[in-house]
Amino acid sequence: MTDTDEARRRRTEAARKALLARSPEARSEAARKAAATRGKEGMRQGTLKGLAKRRREELSEAARKGIATKGLEGRKAAARKALAAKSPEARKEGSRKAAETRRRNREAGKGEAPS
Repeated sequence: MTDTDEARRRRTEAARKALLARSPEARSEAARKAAATRGKEGMRQGTLKGLAKRRREELSEAARKGIATKGLEGRKAAARKALAAKSPEARKEGSRKAAETRRRNREAGKGEAPS
């Protein structure tokens, strides 16, 4: 094993031990601090990077598991909660976008060119 490999192994081992030694409160506090530092765009980039690493089967399996555990009532409650959290302007924007999409789909079904 080369020196760099040995050094990397020691660093990762030390980081793993330090992570195990932290309390759940300290880990959640560190996550909050990181989220505040990175901002929304940084969080989005991290999410996209994580999704890119996962295979299609893993993503669909995660979706199946979520559907199985939450159930119909849980999904309805989550939708109501998300809708309540939106501002009136955001709700109007969402309905406007949906209407525009329906109009485009209707036109595409008739074979008309979009305007």
